[in-house]
Amino acid sequence: MPDSPPGNKTVRPSGVRRDTARLQGRERDRDTGRIRAEDHARYRVAVFAPRLELDGTTMYTRTLLNALRGSGDAVMLVAPSGPMAKTLLGAYDDLFEMPDQGKIGFFGWRRMKEALADFEPEVLHSVCPDASLPAVRVADHLQLPLCVSVHGVKPDELPPAEDKLYDAYIASDQSVRERLLNDCRLERDRTTLIRDCAFPERAPDEQAILSDRRRQVVGWVGPLTEGCGYHCFIEAAIKVQARGVDSMFSILGGGNAADKVRDEVESRGMLPRIVVVQGLYDYGRIWDPYDIAVIDTRQSAAALMVLNAMANGRPVIATEGGAVFDLIQDGVDGMIVPRDDSDTLAERILLLVQNPAERLRMAKAAFEKIEDDYRPVDMADSLNATYTALLTDEPLPKLFEPRSRRAATK
Repeated sequence: MPDSPPGNKTVRPSGVRRDTARLQGRERDRDTGRIRAEDHARYRVAVFAPRLELDGTTMYTRTLLNALRGSGDAVMLVAPSGPMAKTLLGAYDDLFEMPDQGKIGFFGWRRMKEALADFEPEVLHSVCPDASLPAVRVADHLQLPLCVSVHGVKPDELPPAEDKLYDAYIASDQSVRERLLNDCRLERDRTTLIRDCAFPERAPDEQAILSDRRRQVVGWVGPLTEGCGYHCFIEAAIKVQARGVDSMFSILGGGNAADKVRDEVESRGMLPRIVVVQGLYDYGRIWDPYDIAVIDTRQSAAALMVLNAMANGRPVIATEGGAVFDLIQDGVDGMIVPRDDSDTLAERILLLVQNPAERLRMAKAAFEKIEDDYRPVDMADSLNATYTALLTDEPLPKLFEPRSRRAATK
C-alpha cells in the first residue's frame, strides 16, 4: 500500500465506513448474534493518546492499557511522552513515541507505519476524539476498525455532529451517551456505554490517618488552566487558616496557568501554607503527600482523577458536575461541593481535617467501592465485546453490565 500523504486529513468519502470485513481466523465464521464478553477473543490493540500529562485523560490511558493487558490482549501505545510517561511503563507491549508537538511529518509517518506493521494490530482505540491524534489517518490507511472513548459533554470533549470518523463511540457515562445520540446525532448502533474503572492501589492506612503526630495536607490535583477552580481552592485554604487549623495545602499540576497560580498564592501571602508543585520526580505516587484530595471536575476525564484518588485510599472532595454524582455518594464515600463555592469547600475541608475517624471511614468506603463496583475485568470484558462487534459488523450493545451483576441476576 502506498504511503499516505502527510497530515491528519482523510481521503475517505464522508459517510462511508471503513471496509473492516476482511476478518481472519475464527472471527470469520463466528456467530455473534449474542456476543458474550466472557468468551471474547484476545486482540492486538493499538491505543492512541495525547501527551501524557497529569490529567484524567492520561489516567484513563493508563487504566485502559492495564485493563486490556490484564485480560490477555496485546497493546501498543502511540503517544507523545510527558511527565506521566514513567507511570505507564509495563502497561503496554510496544510503544511508538510521537513528537511532543504531535506533528509527525512524512518521515515520522513512515516510522509509525513500520512500527504498526510490526505490531500487526487488529483494532485501533483513541482515548479521546482529539483531532490532532493520528488515529483516524492510521485507521483509513490500514483499513482497521477505530473506536474512540468520550469522557465529557463540553464541546471540546465531543465529536462533531453526525461524525463518522470513528467506527465506535464509547461513552463513559449515561449523560455522555445521551449527548452523543441527541446532540451529536450519531448512529445508535455505533455508540455504547462502558463505565470507567480503577485498579485498587493503596488501601487507607489506618495508623497514619488516626495519628495526631503530623499536620494534615490537603491537595488540589489537576491541570492548571483557566477556569479549573484553583481560585476557589486558594480562598478555601485562607478561610481554613483563619479558623486557626494547623494544616498545609498543596496545588499539584502543570498547564498554561501555572505561573498565575503561583503569583496569586504569593500575592495572598499564602506561600508558606500553600505549596505549588509543577513537577514531581515520581508521578507514580502523586497521592502520597496528601491526606485529603480536592478535585475540580471541570477538567477533562475528571472521573478518572476521582477514581484514582479513591483507589489510593484518599477521601475525595469533588466539585459537582459530570459523572461525579455516579461516582460519589455525598457524605458516604466522598464529598461533593458546588463549583466556585469557597465557603462550602472550606467547611468540608475542616470537617475532614478535624475528624480523623470520619476521614478514615470515608476513605475505606471509597476504597471498597472501587474494589466492588469499578473492576478492571468488567471494563476489559466490555471493551473486548465491543472489539468483537466491530470486527464482525454487529451493532454495539447499548451498555454492559458488570460480570458480578450478570451473575446475580441469573
